[in-house]
Amino acid sequence: MADNNYDTIIIGGGAAGLYCAARLARWAYTGKRIMILESGPRVGRKLALTGSGRCNLTNTDIIPSKYNTDDPDKLVSCLFRYGSTETAAYYENVLGVVLEQKGSLVYPATYKSSTVVDALRFYLSENNIETELKERAAYIFRDNDTFDIETESGRTFHTKYVVIATGGITYPSTGSTGDAENLLEKLTGGSDFIPFKPALTSLSSDIPGIKALAGIRCRGEVRICDGNGDIRDKSEGEILFTKEGGISGICVMDVSDIAVKLIDAGDDNVKAIINLTGKSAGEIFQMIYIRRQMYANRTCEDALSGMLLRNITEFVMKSMDLKSDSITLRDLTDKQIAELSNLLCAFPIPVTGYGTLDKAQVSSGGFRLKKLNGNMQVSDIPGLYVIGEAVNCNGICGGYNLQWAWTSASLAAEGISQNV
Repeated sequence: MADNNYDTIIIGGGAAGLYCAARLARWAYTGKRIMILESGPRVGRKLALTGSGRCNLTNTDIIPSKYNTDDPDKLVSCLFRYGSTETAAYYENVLGVVLEQKGSLVYPATYKSSTVVDALRFYLSENNIETELKERAAYIFRDNDTFDIETESGRTFHTKYVVIATGGITYPSTGSTGDAENLLEKLTGGSDFIPFKPALTSLSSDIPGIKALAGIRCRGEVRICDGNGDIRDKSEGEILFTKEGGISGICVMDVSDIAVKLIDAGDDNVKAIINLTGKSAGEIFQMIYIRRQMYANRTCEDALSGMLLRNITEFVMKSMDLKSDSITLRDLTDKQIAELSNLLCAFPIPVTGYGTLDKAQVSSGGFRLKKLNGNMQVSDIPGLYVIGEAVNCNGICGGYNLQWAWTSASLAAEGISQNV
């Protein structure tokens, strides 16, 4: 039917899909029919949750090395062509979103994700971008220069250009259920798709006593070590102990990607080495040594309360078979103080698992970036584009992943507009 014929269909109404449609509308796509095919009841559901509802749009200090991808050189090129400066300008000058900066982090001035979702929605509506809700794409068939998209409800749409913007597998309640893998497998054979895994997630542990630390936050460093004891990644920042029995916080999430991959690869001796103090072992030794002179008769728990949370002291000393609420600092030998100092600055926590899909912020994996050209088009299938989280490119916390959504979406829209 003629009503089902489109010039471009974007599958997925998340951050990347909405932005791609907006960029197509902006680039004089007059007279062309653009449609967003969204499986859920509304667009932008996952975008509305980002940054705990505050929406960290981008980062003025985007560093390509902070991403995981199969083609770092292409990523550098993509971010150079469309980065945080272009994103900020578009949101302020075209979409009318006033931005505010905290350090290198960029937010809407309202600190509300709904502001961003609404700005995109309003703009698309004003530019006649069509949306089909509650329609999940099931199959994509290629017939010469045309793509036929068949939905689960039995409807068929025809288009010259298809943009896969279905996201990954995290927050499945928002519609991110890994659809990209099935859709692309039928077109490409599947060999260029890296299976999705959770990233930016918490890590769990079965070490005794860790659940007693639930809710405690401290600032320090986390290093992920594999079964051979080699450091695979590290990060500094806030560490949060979770009620499930594990660790989270921004710095933990930033290194969780490698921990997830090691565990899933069968490494059963992954460890998170945690500095619970933000200081060196030498500094901590000196601080405890001085306290032993000043507060010799206090219990370790009381004597160290000015520098450590009691729960932390108890947890670490228990691993030394010492009772922090009964033994005094005077009772500790220099050797024990050295051991305590070392543990406080490098406590090994065995990692036995990771957060569920509804807790991880983004996914790793996706269609290989190296199999896409500079405008996110599948190299050997003209007219087929892959963007956002559906591409094998994920970054750390701090606006990195949303910037990839904006970058990849803009480049795809540019590629399509050049062929019109």
